[in-house]
Amino acid sequence: MRNIIKVLPFLAVFLFLSCSDDDGRTLGENGFTFNGAFHVLNNAFVTDDNIVDENPSTISIVLSNVNLSDSTAVSNISKVYFDFNGIDLEPGTLIDIPNYSIETGGAFVQNAEDEDFTYTNGTFLLKSSDPGLTATEKTVTINSVTETKVDLTFSFTRADGQTFTGKYNGLFTDLSSTE
Repeated sequence: MRNIIKVLPFLAVFLFLSCSDDDGRTLGENGFTFNGAFHVLNNAFVTDDNIVDENPSTISIVLSNVNLSDSTAVSNISKVYFDFNGIDLEPGTLIDIPNYSIETGGAFVQNAEDEDFTYTNGTFLLKSSDPGLTATEKTVTINSVTETKVDLTFSFTRADGQTFTGKYNGLFTDLSSTE
C-alpha cells in the first residue's frame, strides 16, 4: 500500500503533463478570469472593415468559447468583444478601445418559424454602451500576429473596480471582406 501512495503523485503529474490540445496549447490557457472563475475562449474572429487600402478603419476581435459561425452551438456561450481603429492587425498595445463587451451565458436559439438559429445575449459583465458596466481602464496587448495566428493579452477594469484579465494565443478566423 505504501508503494502505491508513493507512486500516485508521479502518476498524477505524468497524466497532467500528457494532456494537451491537438494544436499544442496547454489546457485552460486561452480565456479570461473574473471573480476567481476562469472562462475558456478557444476561438478567435477578426474583422477589418477596410482591407482595400491603407486608410484606417475599425478592426474588431471576438473571442469565444464556441465557433460562432456554427449557429447550432449550444448555450452557455462566453464572448469577449473589442474594436479599435487601425490599418492592420499588428503587434502593439491598445488603450483607445471605443467599443467592448464581455458576456457569459449567451445561446443560439432555434427560430419558431424555420430551422435557423438566432443568437440570444447572455449576461453582460462589461459593456461600453451600458453606463453601469463601462470600463475605467482598458488595455489590449497584441504580442504577435501571423497570417493565421494571434497572441494577445487583455485587461479591463470595470467602474466598480472588478477586473477582467485574459489571453488568447492561437488560430483566428479572418472575417474581413472586400465588399
